[in-house]
Amino acid sequence: MSDSADMNGAAEKLNAALANLEAALDPMLDDLARLRKVEGESENFVADRAKLAQQLDDAKAREVDFRDREVEFQRLADETTGELDKVIAKVQSVLERD
Repeated sequence: MSDSADMNGAAEKLNAALANLEAALDPMLDDLARLRKVEGESENFVADRAKLAQQLDDAKAREVDFRDREVEFQRLADETTGELDKVIAKVQSVLERD
């Protein structure tokens, strides 16, 4: 009976040790789950940041294109204004002769 009692005592100690181990592992598993969630959020943040950086680069490229167009538009406007001034001057000259 001593062997049986010893085995029962050892089994109880083993069960208690396993329960303690499980109790100690539960918070670590919870921490691991939280870390994995944070890691996923971090990966999403990095992907979002890369996407935003690309959008910013695209916007800057469009800005340069718009500036180039603005310069061209201003050149054409100045040229047109000059031509209109010449036409107006000719018309005035003709009207003044009459």
